[in-house]
Amino acid sequence: MNRLGRYLMPFAAAAMLAGCGVKESFKDAEVEVGKFHQALDAGDLRTIWQQADPELRQGAQRASLEKVLDAVQRKLGKVKEAKQVGWNANATTGGTFVTLTYQTTFEHGSGVEQFVYRKGDEGKVTLTGYDIQSQDMMLN
Repeated sequence: MNRLGRYLMPFAAAAMLAGCGVKESFKDAEVEVGKFHQALDAGDLRTIWQQADPELRQGAQRASLEKVLDAVQRKLGKVKEAKQVGWNANATTGGTFVTLTYQTTFEHGSGVEQFVYRKGDEGKVTLTGYDIQSQDMMLN
């Protein structure tokens, strides 16, 4: 093995391992989106709050988040279909942040939802951000 190869090999191995971790983070976040939608459909907003990342709970007041989620549920209804249309990952010293974007069809309209999850050192994926853009929600 030449001299350059010896120096590049550890970096290539680290990149491959990081890629596997990000892939796993996406899968974990997709599972959490399903749980989020189940809780939303059931009107279990408290569970969404309790399972959210401490960063979200510190940055957003519980009443504000529940008000937004209540409006989504009340105006758009239950989730009928959610199709992932985008994603992004960002690895930082605070964890790996995964952003998933969904085109979601509800009972009474549709919207584009964006979920941000953080995978911490312990491997748990927690919600750090939620946003929805929906004309139907504004009209209902």
